[in-house]
Amino acid sequence: MGRHSKDCKCENCKSKPETRILPVKEVIKEGREINMKDIPKADSEFNRTMKELERKYSMKPASEMVIEEKIRTGIYAFDYITDGGIAQCEGGHKIELYGRESSGKTTIAMKIVAKFQELGKSCVWINAENNLDRLWAEMNGVDPNKLMVTKPETLEGAGDMIIDMVGKIDLIVIDSISMLLPAEELEGTLEDKHMASQAKINAPFCRKLLMSYKDAKTVIIFINQMREKVGVMYGNPETTSGGRSLKHLYDLRVEVRVGKPIEEGTGEQKERVGHEIVMKATKNKKGKAYLHSIVDFYSKAIFDNRKSLLFAGIKYGVIKLEGKTYTYKNIKAVGQEAFKTLLTDEILKQIEEDIWKVAH
Repeated sequence: MGRHSKDCKCENCKSKPETRILPVKEVIKEGREINMKDIPKADSEFNRTMKELERKYSMKPASEMVIEEKIRTGIYAFDYITDGGIAQCEGGHKIELYGRESSGKTTIAMKIVAKFQELGKSCVWINAENNLDRLWAEMNGVDPNKLMVTKPETLEGAGDMIIDMVGKIDLIVIDSISMLLPAEELEGTLEDKHMASQAKINAPFCRKLLMSYKDAKTVIIFINQMREKVGVMYGNPETTSGGRSLKHLYDLRVEVRVGKPIEEGTGEQKERVGHEIVMKATKNKKGKAYLHSIVDFYSKAIFDNRKSLLFAGIKYGVIKLEGKTYTYKNIKAVGQEAFKTLLTDEILKQIEEDIWKVAH
């Protein structure tokens, strides 16, 4: 029996249902469920190719990469500029906190450690500056019994230690990366000249660190110091130490600065009890970049979120402002200070959750 033509109308040809292969885009457009019969030959070949590559080179679709919910630190201003908090994902979250002396970098890192400990995660503090104060850490909520502290002798030793801990420890804090001393400087004298010795070591360290991650989700916080370029007449002379390779390594860079002082009392009784901390995300690969925020910090290790949440609540419509009257649900007051006094810790948590639902 010969082949039937396309327009054959015999009984055998009439009984066969007409099939038409649709491109995936047309199937989605028509609102139909996608099944194997709808996938064109090209897509089937692509799937076969992907399976072969997955078997041969350990490849996998990007959709299978594990991404967990971001960890919010409890400092709303920091969580805002990081676009939701610290990321838990394959490849980890590599964060740099940099700024001038006494700007609050170490204290912010301690608050993050306290949050990780609260969630039952392991933390290591590389105490390169020898300035970790146990009592101050406890005031910031850190449990010293659950925090491992070490001081490597050299930058090379610290690098090997960090690479070994990736995948085994949840959070590593380096305070500070600029104070880790290369071996050639340690073994030499002060008269010896060591040009860019840190940068030469940091470049291979960054490459080896990235290769060690694979599926690990270890968070590393690098605390760094500000330097000034010599001979710069125009523009910003400020920079950070360690070379450019570190800047490429970081997923997030946060600039921390001291803002206006917070004072209590009047006249001769006026006393400084804290100051504003100004934060800006100058790089963010895991969210929006260049976000800017301010938080009130008091000398008793307290980050006061009231001002931050008040401005954010008005911005996103969670808190209503009519004239000088502030309203949140059944809480109402005339004047900013009067309204802030009514905000208990529980109400502040409710406001923050409402803001995250609306804005993020």
